Parts: sequence; structure tokens; C-alpha cells
Amino acid sequence: MKKILSKILFCDFLSGSAIFCLVCLVAILAAASNAHATANSGEIAINRYVFAVSANNGGKGRPVLRYAESDARAFANVLSQMGGVPKQNVYRVTEPSVATLQSQLDALDKKLQASKSAKGAGADSREEVLVYYSGHADEKGLRLGEEIYSWKEFRKRVDALNADVKIAVIDACGSGAITRAKGGVAVPAFMVDKSSDMKGYAFITSSTQDESSQESDKLKGSFFTHSLVSGLRGAGDVSGDGKVTLSEAYQFAFNETLQKTEATMGGAQHPSRDMNLAGTGDVVMTDLRSTSAGLDLDEDVDGHLFIRDEKGELVAELYKKSGRAMSLGFPAGKYSVRLERPAEYKDASITLYDNNRARLGKKQFTAVAVEKTALRGEIKSERSCANGDTAKCSLDSLDRNGVSRTTFGFYDRDKDPRKGVQLGLFATKTKNYMVGSQVSLFVNSADKDMRGLQVTGLLNIANENIDGAQISGTVNYAESVDGLQLSYINWASEKSEAAQIGFVNAALDTMRYLQLGFVNASEYSGTHVGFVNASVGSKVQVGFVDAAKNADVQVGFVNVAKDNDVQVGFTNVAVNSRVGVGFVNVSAWEGGTQVGYVNVATKSKGRQVGFVNVCGQCEKTPVGFISVVGNGVWSATTSLNEMGALDLSLHLGTAYFYTAFQVARPFEKGNGFKHFEDRYESGYGIGTQFGKYGNHFELEYMLLNAHEAVSFSDDTNENYHHRLRLGFVHKLFPGVGLAVGGTLNVVTLGYADKLWPKPWNNYHDDFGSEKHKGRFWPGFYSGITVGRF
Repeated sequence: MKKILSKILFCDFLSGSAIFCLVCLVAILAAASNAHATANSGEIAINRYVFAVSANNGGKGRPVLRYAESDARAFANVLSQMGGVPKQNVYRVTEPSVATLQSQLDALDKKLQASKSAKGAGADSREEVLVYYSGHADEKGLRLGEEIYSWKEFRKRVDALNADVKIAVIDACGSGAITRAKGGVAVPAFMVDKSSDMKGYAFITSSTQDESSQESDKLKGSFFTHSLVSGLRGAGDVSGDGKVTLSEAYQFAFNETLQKTEATMGGAQHPSRDMNLAGTGDVVMTDLRSTSAGLDLDEDVDGHLFIRDEKGELVAELYKKSGRAMSLGFPAGKYSVRLERPAEYKDASITLYDNNRARLGKKQFTAVAVEKTALRGEIKSERSCANGDTAKCSLDSLDRNGVSRTTFGFYDRDKDPRKGVQLGLFATKTKNYMVGSQVSLFVNSADKDMRGLQVTGLLNIANENIDGAQISGTVNYAESVDGLQLSYINWASEKSEAAQIGFVNAALDTMRYLQLGFVNASEYSGTHVGFVNASVGSKVQVGFVDAAKNADVQVGFVNVAKDNDVQVGFTNVAVNSRVGVGFVNVSAWEGGTQVGYVNVATKSKGRQVGFVNVCGQCEKTPVGFISVVGNGVWSATTSLNEMGALDLSLHLGTAYFYTAFQVARPFEKGNGFKHFEDRYESGYGIGTQFGKYGNHFELEYMLLNAHEAVSFSDDTNENYHHRLRLGFVHKLFPGVGLAVGGTLNVVTLGYADKLWPKPWNNYHDDFGSEKHKGRFWPGFYSGITVGRF
């Protein structure tokens, strides 16, 4: 290029043909530009996948989380909206077992392999996978209910995915253990843009190996995931290029998580990372320009920002300093923005439209009244509140520093924070924080958090949390309760931390201790005592009908659960059960013991003890009168014996212990096996096999009733036939075998007039007195066996 330019310039000076040289220069520059564009037209096609796993239930003895599922949804949503992940490439897995999680990862792996195969070798494309987990974990691995998916196996499975770049984000206690498996060190960000050729894996964790990962009721999510998602929305874009790299998002999440958890009971939480990547390029997690709508914050906006959607859910939280503009990406819709500074609160509302970016500056915020507790100096300037819990600060301030007062009216209303007693002849209402009591004939209402007592004849309402008690003659309602609800109907739209006592009790989230009533319902509960009890997770349910997704103990007439430790009742139904005691026990997977008249299990690791046992696959032998075992013994044998009788016997159970049922009828002697006598035998026995399945010996005892006539009337004459049999079954081919063996037979006189049966050739020995006759002889049999033996 330089040589060509020099020739043109040289030509210009020598010939003086400036116009001609200028035309040549323009043509050459255009050609060079086109060549450069062509060289760069082959961008790398990046196919991204999100595999988001949530598990609120960490097994017995661990608190049930509340926001693992919403955290996983938020992570998947931000990458779907801003990270170039199409909806068909988003996998959501909720409350999985280890087997389910492995199966879903296998399904993702097949899709990755198919995508690579479809493009062919040498295709200029790359597969990238982001695996996210929110739930319980410890130093051993992921806690999925009562199961553990070890860090070693989980990391090995992620490493083995058929993708060029594998990224795992783990939001769980002790998750830092996974980053120590190979002694990783922090390196620059890794999720590359289309100009890079980086390959490898990376693991991001919400805490170090010996730290707790925490979630917040105020944020309605975990500190780490909430901070990470806010960073991906644009808060982490330090360079201002409209893209958020993983390095930027991680650093933002690290700083925000550490700052928010320093004063919590769980202690400071330090996210960590481990990377093993090769190649060049930069990490681009989200692109703000790819969202359908966006929000640009002007340079003059300064303070702590809380951004909520139309449903009031917190979608982003960040601290913005003045002097630098900031861009955020969101779906189209209406949003409210709260700006908080020391002793200053401002609000703004804004609507975002598709294909448009809205601007928000300082002038668009409107000041809102600071809580009266702060204006009155009741909250001391040096006082700090963990997690920014202003409600707790206000209630504590009122309780310690507020002046108690009592008011009375027909309809007593108050819009200011108050401490004391509110009396209303008909109703009371407070629109702000309150410490004290509300007493009226009909209705008590508290719009914000309240600590104290509500007593009325009709309806108590606490639109946020009440720390104390609600007592009414008809209905108690609260968003959440730390205390007692006593009424005909008790309702908590979120959690109840103590007790509900009434005819109908409902806690749509957590019921920590006790629900006592005719109908009790909660998402997660401590103890239910009532006629009908229903919950997602429960420790103890005692009632006529008990239903739960996960239950420790159920005692009732009918008990239904997905995962259960102990069920005691008339009918017990569970997907996974450890102990079932009742008339009928049914489970898909039974890991302990079933004791009942009828026991049914698809798969059983424990013991079934009952009159009828049905098991698709058993690891232990059932004990019962009838045991049908899919992987056990179920066979039928027809044979001819020394009495000239044709018999049909059925074996059910396992090789170690089976029960036998038999019917037999002798041929008439001298008729060439053409006609049967009017006699028959039927009976029940037990046996065992030596050699387990296929070719085997079997030892069996059978008690038969020998009837002298084919009759089912009460006056049927019968004797008792005791038979001990040792036989051998030779498998001819699958499902069919040849059965032969010998027997020892003893017949005693029952209700018949004479002894029967006897062998055809009369080689028998009779013994006993006239009233107590008996008969003994050895015998034989041979026949065909079909089934599983």
C-alpha cells in the first residue's frame, strides 16, 4: 500500500497530472476498504445456552429457602433479554433430584452435540453454556433434598459439556469449594464477543468455601444474584461502551454483595471465581443495545436507586455517583424509581417503550415525605440498620424513643407513626408504622408494619407485617405474621412465624410453627393439626386428610405426599416414602418400610410387610400372604404327580421367600387320563429357591385341603394334606422350564369319613387310631414351569 501511494505521489510531482493521481488514490483506498470489510465479514456465530437450576429444599434440618426459583428466573431472564440467548436455549430445572439434574444435563449435551454436528467440522461458530444454580450446598456438594451432588462430580459434568465455553455461576453456601478443586486463580473476564476465539471453562461462586450465602426478604432474592443481575442490566458497565463484560459484572456483584452482607447475621460474603481459558478477546455478558427498551440515567443523578416494575418487584438496585451517565436495559413497561440519599427520598415514574431509550434526570424526581420518625429525631444519626431495614429501624425507634399516646373515636384514623393504643367504637386505621394496640368492635387496619395487638369482633387487617397477635371473631388477614392469629379464618399472604388457630388457617408462604383448625393450608409449615391439612413442605401433619409435597410426619385417615419420612393412617400415598403404616400404603419409591394390609411400591429399597404386597422392583423380600414382585418370582407350574392328579401351582415373591397357591384334581384310575374324579385339592404354602433365578432347586411346604367332592357347600367332606417338596427346575429357554422332584406326604383325617388322598399304587402307610387316622408316603412329580423363576 505504501509503495503504491509513493508511486502515485511521485507520479503527481513528475507529471503534474494531479487529477489523474487523485482518481487513482481514491480507487485504491476504496479497494483496500472493501478488502478489509470482506476479511472481517466472517464473524464467529455464537450460540448461547442458559441452564438455570433452583432448589429451595435442602433436606431435613435445613431451612427451606424462599427465593431460589425467582433468582434462577431473574438470571435466565436478563441473559435472554440482553445476553443473546434465544428462548428455546433456556433450560429451567426446579427442585430436581440428582438423577433428574443429570438427565437434564444429558439432554442439553445432546442438543449441543447435534448443533455442532449440523454445522460440520471447521464451521466458524462456537457453543457457549451458562450453568446457574441457586439453592443449598455445603463442603460436600449441592444439596438436592436429601441427596448430595458432589462438587467433584458436578464440576466434572459441567467440564464435559460439548461446548467451547462453559460458565457455571453457583449461588449457594460454601460454593467456593468448587473453585478450589483445581486451585484456580482470578484472571480477566472470559465470555467473549464475536471477535474472539476463547475456549475453556470458568466457575463463579457467591461465597468462599467456609461462608454462608444469604438471601433477603427485602430484596426477595439472594444478595449475590440480585447484585449480579443489576450489574448485567447495565449498572456494572464501568467503561460506558454499552456492554457489560463478566469482569465488570463480577466486580460489581462482589462489591455490592460484600457491602450488603457486612452487617448481617450471616456475616460478610465474598464471591470468588476460578477460570481456565485460552485464547484472545474480551468477555461480553450483556449488550445494552440488544434490549427492546432502555433507561439512561443522566450525570446529575446521585444516590441509591431502587427500580421496580409494574408488579412492585425490585428488578434492579444500584448506587450511582454523579458525574457519569449510566445506561440500563429492561423490557418495555412501566417502572417506578426510588432515589435515596441521607435524609432524602425522591420518586420518579417512567414508561419504557420498544425500540426507544428513555432519559431520567435529577429534575424528574419528586421529593416524598421522609418518615416522621426521622423528622422527629427519633432515629439517631449514628444508628445503623442491617440490610437497610428501615421498617425495623422505625419500629425500634418508636418502641425506644416514641411517646406513648391513646386515642379514641368512632372511626379512629392516624396517618403518622405512633406508639400506644388506638381505640375505635366501629373501626381503627393507621397508615404508618405502629407499636401498640388497635381495639374496635368491627375492623382494625394497619397499612404498614405493626408491632403489638389487634382485637376486634369482625376483621383485622395488617397489609404488611405484624409482630404480635391478631384476635377477631371472624377474619384475620396479614401479609406476614410474627406471632399469633386467632379467629374463625386466619390468612397470611406470605409467612407466619408462630401460630394460626381457627376454623380455616392459610399461610401462602411459610408457616413456621403451628396451624390448628378444621382446614390448614400453607406453602411450608411446622405443624398442622386439623381435619384437612395441605402444604408444599411440612414437618408434622395430624388430621383426617393430610396432603403435602414434602412431609416429615403425617398422621391421618388419608395421607398424601410427594416426599415423606413417616406416614401413619388408613390410606397412605407418596411418591417417595421412607415409612408407611396403614391399611393401604402406596408409593412410587419406598426407601424404608411399608406395614399394612395392602402395600404397593413401584420401587422399594426397604421391606414390605402385609397381606398383599405389590412391588415393581424390590431390593428386599416382601413378607405377606400375596407378594407380587416385578423383579422376583412369578411363575405357574402344571405337573402330574404320584396320585395321578393334575395340579396347577402359582409362585409369587422372591427367590429367598415365595408363597405358593395350588389346585389339583386326580384322574379316574383305568380310564387313560380321560376323566377326572369328583375330588380335588387346594391349598397354600411357602418356599425358597437355591440358585436364585433360572436353573434352581426349590424347597416348599404346602398345606392342602383334600375335598371328597367338587362342592363349595359348608358340608363338604375334607382331609388335610401336608406336603414337603424338594424339586429342581431346569430352564429350557427364557420363560419356560422343566420341573421335577420328590415329595413327602402326610394326610390326616379331617371332616371326611375316610382317609383320602393316596398314591395310585397304594404304597402308603396308615397310622393312628380310629378317630385320629393318618397316612404317609413318598411321592414325585414332573411338569412344565412358565414365567419368571
